[in-house]
Amino acid sequence: MANEDYLRVGLVGLGSVCEAVHYPGFSRIPDVEVVAICDADENLLKKRSNDWGVSRVYTDYGQFLAESEIGAVAVATPNFLHRDQVFEACDRGCHVICEKPLSTTIDEAVAMLQLASDSGLCHMVALTYRWVPGMRFLKKLVRDGALGEVRHARFQRLQDWGDQSIGWRQYRKQAGYGELGDMGIHRIDFAEDLLGPISAVCGSTKQVIARDHEADGSPCPSQDLEDWVAWIAEFECGTTGVFEMGKLSKGRGAVGDHDIAEINGSKASAVYQLHTPHEVLFAPRGEPYRLLPVPDELLKLAGSPRDPSEGDPHWTFRYDQAWEFVCAIREGRSCEPSFWHGVRAQRVAEAISEAAISRSWINITPGIG
Repeated sequence: MANEDYLRVGLVGLGSVCEAVHYPGFSRIPDVEVVAICDADENLLKKRSNDWGVSRVYTDYGQFLAESEIGAVAVATPNFLHRDQVFEACDRGCHVICEKPLSTTIDEAVAMLQLASDSGLCHMVALTYRWVPGMRFLKKLVRDGALGEVRHARFQRLQDWGDQSIGWRQYRKQAGYGELGDMGIHRIDFAEDLLGPISAVCGSTKQVIARDHEADGSPCPSQDLEDWVAWIAEFECGTTGVFEMGKLSKGRGAVGDHDIAEINGSKASAVYQLHTPHEVLFAPRGEPYRLLPVPDELLKLAGSPRDPSEGDPHWTFRYDQAWEFVCAIREGRSCEPSFWHGVRAQRVAEAISEAAISRSWINITPGIG
């Protein structure tokens, strides 16, 4: 008898995110097999095939979908390819998880949500910070009222990526957004997951440098997207949030040694820090911050095959994303975060862009409308 829970997965776009998140996430789940991989770069395709032991390899996405007999696909290609690849996957009856942002424009993102919803297939957007144990604990503290009334909050992601080209991510036609879409989308999503809908924003974006050369010094077209962004958000609940993201903060690493969310309430404050994802800082009124370990039940999703003590905890929490996706497929339910959440985060990002251009406050309606 065939195992109805067995799931054949295909991966398209085999860069660093696929290597660090999607493949290790799926490969740990019982009765899930990565059976096919696809990338335009033949050298990378060969390397991943050798490293992962996957024999079905494709440079043509249509052929990949037609021949590999997969039930689900993870789309980790540059942003401008997402729409067409998601459409093709849904047309083939594949459940799909797609990297963020969903697309380069909000109209395309809405169309992707509509198609995926109408298909009845599971759809998920890769907003991985929802799975950080410290973030899950922070959410519990907020929900349980341990902080009291949340008055204000701040969210920062400061990195140093250097001055050289960062490839497709620096061009509007390929990425759609700069730092706002790269790191800002994550913070929009988990801030709303913590505190509820954002109702209004004002913001500023800045292109600090040209990034007109490669790492080896050879010239390349200048970037046309922001590498720094900041905004103030008013939440429907009355909380005010301050956000800042940048890739040119000297003294910071290129990964996540300054990634924080600090929530200040009437009873206490709490801080999540990505570089210590298994603990938070907590301070009642009148006391200094102290470390609180994340409760064991929040170190991973229930039932996840991941070992929280395995590997670099700054990365391995992301494997739970695949577990949520697979569980939703097997249980016949919606994924979270779904394309709806991806569209919602992109809608807020669009408002921030508009606010930066107009130098004014922009109101945001509830939902994705």
